[in-house]
Amino acid sequence: MFRHLGFAVAAAVVALSGPAGATLQIAADIGGTPFFCADQTGCDTNGTLGVLQIANQSINGVEVNGSIQASTKGPPTNILNTSSLSLINNSGADRSITFTVSDIGFVGPVTQFATAGSGTWENADGSSILLEWFNDPLNRQGATVAGDTPGGLIDSFGDTAVGLADAFSHNGSGAVVDGALFSMTEQASGILVDGGSLINRGQTEIKPTATTVPEPASLVLLLGSLAGLGLVRRRRAT
Repeated sequence: MFRHLGFAVAAAVVALSGPAGATLQIAADIGGTPFFCADQTGCDTNGTLGVLQIANQSINGVEVNGSIQASTKGPPTNILNTSSLSLINNSGADRSITFTVSDIGFVGPVTQFATAGSGTWENADGSSILLEWFNDPLNRQGATVAGDTPGGLIDSFGDTAVGLADAFSHNGSGAVVDGALFSMTEQASGILVDGGSLINRGQTEIKPTATTVPEPASLVLLLGSLAGLGLVRRRRAT
């Protein structure tokens, strides 16, 4: 079984590597056909920085519609989202699908994460999906190709379609240690059977910037200063 699965990409991007300094980007492989797109390049139909949207199109017989990726960098919150309205396999054969989305320069420190993913299968009995979420405290760029996922796996979820209509959803959370800057990567991979569709697929990774807690010595100094200020005010009042 293919290790990485399907979610949203749409642009027939001819370049297989991103421009220098690229951050938010998506790489895909559909049945052995690779595609790539980076934010603020010719394949991005949305001019907003941090929003990567790709035109509806057919890639190796799979229609990819409504593909949009977005990233928000803290403080107070770091978010990486990817979604597609539909993936429809009209190729005449089962298709392996891998989509990877990544961005760098998220702002720490971060001590916790939350993840979510969902979608609906239509006429896709036997199709499968594996959703994965990655964290990299070294702030390395991912999604230069479909299998590029730097850092460590922090959450995963798999599902296999049963029947004519089937839905899946997942929520996760946990602890993580990120410093000043870090990167996040999300990946979906699997098999979409011939004639099957994956509708309203979404995936997100959220990390709030940690609130700095003063050290005990700093607290003692602060309390001492406040006490001294109060004493001065009392003397002036008498």
